[in-house]
Amino acid sequence: MRTPLSLLMACALSWSCGASELDALAGEVSRGDHRDVDAVLLSRDGTLLISAQRPRLRWRGIDIRSATKSVTALLVGIAIDRGHIQSVEVPVRTLLPELAESFEDPQRARITLADLLTMRSGLDCDDWTPGSPGHEDTMYETRDWLGFWSAVPMREAPGERFSYCTGNVIALGRLLAHATGKPVPEFAREALFQPLGIDQARWASWNRGRDTDTGGHLAIAPEGLLAIGQLVLDGGVRDGRQVVSRAWIEAMTTAHADIPGRPQRYGYLWWIDATRNPALPGTRLQMAWGNGGNFLVVMPELDAVYVSVGRRYNRPEAMEPLRWLGERILLALGASAAAPD
Repeated sequence: MRTPLSLLMACALSWSCGASELDALAGEVSRGDHRDVDAVLLSRDGTLLISAQRPRLRWRGIDIRSATKSVTALLVGIAIDRGHIQSVEVPVRTLLPELAESFEDPQRARITLADLLTMRSGLDCDDWTPGSPGHEDTMYETRDWLGFWSAVPMREAPGERFSYCTGNVIALGRLLAHATGKPVPEFAREALFQPLGIDQARWASWNRGRDTDTGGHLAIAPEGLLAIGQLVLDGGVRDGRQVVSRAWIEAMTTAHADIPGRPQRYGYLWWIDATRNPALPGTRLQMAWGNGGNFLVVMPELDAVYVSVGRRYNRPEAMEPLRWLGERILLALGASAAAPD
């Protein structure tokens, strides 16, 4: 049931009300009251306010599905920071020489790294439309995902329109391996996970294990996802070390593309939104989002990070943890913050 606006406004004035709401949510998740919600974490000012996991949750790696794409965006940024890739304006054809023949078409040759990061490759590929020529489910049925992606026909000029295409991010994985000279799991471990203290992460693969699925199915502990969110919140710094440049964090979490039919916008493989309810604290919402109820939400104006992980794959109730953010968690965070421009 949606909380009445009058109660929201009254509760926002009382931290005890907020604290009890957070305690209640933590208890529900810990008891397993919400089926297939595996964990919920919330930090503010670097302090954990919620750390709740379902009973007997054992480490096998929690598949965060398409939230993996946002981790891939960080790896691209680190590769650019280190000079492995010149910039986001580099044509993809120069970074994937094995696809030179596929990129002979003048329009396809114009696709840049930025077009892949913003889901504006121009390919006839839309994972939200069944029957789309480049749909991810069709790609998964093939052995050569990159070959499948490179053969998808062009629908429009690159950079013109958002169209959610997992194949774009699969191409980024091969591209990263070429540019860095390392398999993606090795580069991710050295460049991102180790500096964040993440020692449990498992990538899925394709091409009989030769390539990494950078578009989905990264298995990572909830605490690791929280650490990634804190890194973004802190401008790329962890324990005094600049893991990824502040310039990349800002570019990655800046809206570059409108999403047809949705209020959110899109950065570099991150969803960009903001609170709208005047009874709630005003903040930007920088999100990694995966099927099943997997969310990482960075709230800069509140100095807060929210994580939920779950296995409600392809079910409407997968959105429930995001509703908790609007109906329970933001309210509990209390004091208002300046709304973004």
